[in-house]
Amino acid sequence: MRMRRRNFEIFSLSAVDLFASAMGAFIIITIILMPDYQKEVRSQGQLEFLEELAGRTQALLKETEQGSKDILEALKAAQTRHAQMQAEQDIVSSELDTLKAEQQARHDQPPPPPPSPVVTLDKEGSNQVTFRFLGLKTDKKRFLFLVDMNSYLAGHETLVRRTVIRAMDSLQTGYEFGILGFQQLDSGPQYYRWPAGGGLASMTHRNRSEAMGFLRSLAGKFKGSSSLLNAFGEAFSSPATAIILISDGLPNPAFNNGLSPSRLVRSITVSNSKALEIHAVTVGDYFKYRGTVEFMESLARANSGGFIALAN
Repeated sequence: MRMRRRNFEIFSLSAVDLFASAMGAFIIITIILMPDYQKEVRSQGQLEFLEELAGRTQALLKETEQGSKDILEALKAAQTRHAQMQAEQDIVSSELDTLKAEQQARHDQPPPPPPSPVVTLDKEGSNQVTFRFLGLKTDKKRFLFLVDMNSYLAGHETLVRRTVIRAMDSLQTGYEFGILGFQQLDSGPQYYRWPAGGGLASMTHRNRSEAMGFLRSLAGKFKGSSSLLNAFGEAFSSPATAIILISDGLPNPAFNNGLSPSRLVRSITVSNSKALEIHAVTVGDYFKYRGTVEFMESLARANSGGFIALAN
């Protein structure tokens, strides 16, 4: 008897159909989701690019900020140097002006010699002349000796000291006096006062001796330049009614707000709100410089004072 052949099938048609349907569904879902996946991939790439770009920008900003600081520091240094050069130029220009004035003065004739010392009591018109020193006359009794201590007068310290002492010798009991030495240093104006408080002292033997000791203590301290503008600002605040300026009469514009001698006279006169008498005593080699005589004489005349010149 012949046996029937049996065929064994692993998958039935239903299973194949099921697999085919699942594969088709997967393909369809993949096709649908593919654009979103591509967008996500592209977004991730753009985000990484933006982060990298932000890092580069931050680094560039830091470099720019540091560069700006360096440029600002360089600009400040350049401005400081410019100011220093401008100040040096002003000083050199003022020194050149002084030298030109000295050279011009050498070609001019010297002023007449100073009058002889006279100390008297007399009458002039209706006013009692209470003080006379080398031709200076006034009825005031409260004096401030304003002593210029610039470097040009370093060689005339003895003459300056003797001039103040001779003026003190002319003062009588009951008079009041004070001394204000002044100079302009690199650090600023420097003042030497007697009495120390900046007021006035009565003329007595003791005060005269102390004043002479103060004058001797100024030896070796004549240096720098002088600012007459600042010095008179200090002098006008004193209780004196008459100021006797002892100077070489060579005001340096660089230390007097750039003012020429004539403008400096006007500025001091305008500042003299209490109308104090200003007497001018030129000391040193005044005969070499015509400008010194003109300045000191104009200053005294504009402020109801007298003028004299003294040489070694």
